[in-house]
Amino acid sequence: MNIITSIIFTIFICLWGAIIPLLYSFAFITKNSKTADHGAKVWAQVSIWMLKKLCKIDYQVQGLEKLPKEPFIIACKHQSMWETVIMHLVMNRPVYAFKKELLKIPFYGWYLTIMSGITIDRKGGAGALKSLIKQSKKYLSQGQNIVIFPQGTRTPIGANTKDYPYQSGITALYLSCDVKVVPATLNSGNFWPKTGFKKNSGTIILQFLDPIETGLSKQEFILELEEKIESAKI
Repeated sequence: MNIITSIIFTIFICLWGAIIPLLYSFAFITKNSKTADHGAKVWAQVSIWMLKKLCKIDYQVQGLEKLPKEPFIIACKHQSMWETVIMHLVMNRPVYAFKKELLKIPFYGWYLTIMSGITIDRKGGAGALKSLIKQSKKYLSQGQNIVIFPQGTRTPIGANTKDYPYQSGITALYLSCDVKVVPATLNSGNFWPKTGFKKNSGTIILQFLDPIETGLSKQEFILELEEKIESAKI
């Protein structure tokens, strides 16, 4: 039964991702990111509700009290699609950093061009880092928080950092943006695996860890970030 409901959910979330741009089509005319961001939140609310109803997957968020009052960057473990959805429910108008290839997806990709978001060219080298920093500073100055997956891709449960190293993007942001970085870990891969349709019932835990203060060196920062995320127990 799990595989059937999992397939139904997968079909639903794909269709829902195409319907939202239609429902919020006026956002394309006004070019209003606030309107588009509201649509993203509605998409997330319904998606998480359907995930619970169809696949019996619930969630808990721990450590919300650790989030700074001022704008900050979240460096989150990435195991499934779930964490690309949930931040819309945790905070107001989060700004995800995403690979530019997503812009090519019909409807969904077009909508990404309007809503708050940071486009990353993973083959762009130094120019891509400069663009990442520039876009991030813009959103932080507007009071929005950045969400970045420091390993750059979804990692399997138990994967080590040698196979999935922490990328230079998060370090560049830390050194350039002068804001706190909040490490976050989770166990979403146990319930929404990286590959396959099947989803396993249970409770996903998203845990925010103690923020990393500004002022560390490049090496100090990345060592502390990795240690916090990789040693956290859920």
